[in-house]
Amino acid sequence: MLLNNKKTGSVITAVLFAFALVIAQPANLFANNDKPEEDKEEETFRFEDEALLNFFDANQEISQLQRQTQERMAETVGQLDLTLERFNQIARANQIGALQGGAFTDDEINAFNQLGPQISQLQREQQMMITTILEEKGFTTTSYQEVLNEYRTDQDLQAYVRELLRERRRQEILEERRREAEEKAQQEQG
Repeated sequence: MLLNNKKTGSVITAVLFAFALVIAQPANLFANNDKPEEDKEEETFRFEDEALLNFFDANQEISQLQRQTQERMAETVGQLDLTLERFNQIARANQIGALQGGAFTDDEINAFNQLGPQISQLQREQQMMITTILEEKGFTTTSYQEVLNEYRTDQDLQAYVRELLRERRRQEILEERRREAEEKAQQEQG
């Protein structure tokens, strides 16, 4: 049986670790925790505005990537009549050496053994893509995690990021209107 193979055990451990990263959800960037206007003061934060906007953009891309990876993993395990939840139950049992005992059928264990490498590959791809997203936005995993941790615990920072996003959107709209006016002026001249 494949489960006793040390290589498979380490692959499954890697699967569980990587899956834990998938489960860790990015921050909910739209939580409505604004202070009343009269309580707001000018605050300074240890992160530059550009870093906070890049954090938001990275977070959005990572969230979408995680949803897509979850869907792909669910489709993959579904091919052998398992659910992702059941696959994870088997993986946890395998990690602690508790597969024998009748909780899982031989078919489930065989399916798990066949699916392990595919799930591991999906998770490695996701992790590489997350690293790329973070690098493109100017973050290391550690620096992103620092912003994420502070964002999750600081309501003032959350409100400030929302304000930065509103201002960025306002600037985008103004720029779009300026371009439209230039195009219209060129058409009228032409």
